[in-house]
Amino acid sequence: MRESFTLDQLRRFSLIVVAIGIVIGISGAVRTGSIIISLSASIFILARFSQSQVKRGIELVLPLTICALLFVMALSLPDAR
Repeated sequence: MRESFTLDQLRRFSLIVVAIGIVIGISGAVRTGSIIISLSASIFILARFSQSQVKRGIELVLPLTICALLFVMALSLPDAR
């Protein structure tokens, strides 16, 4: 049995989960869709950053900040179904 995923498999899986989160958000569960999108997008960002040859901090910090703000916004939505 395989013990871990490769980074390419992790990136593909997180992109699929982002697409699922978008469909969930469109169908009416905005809070759940936003939380799924923010968590899976941050996993994608971390996997992509670890594969990059040139590591600049802004390429990690800015997208993760956007994902964190989306997560906080999703939690603070009033009357989200």
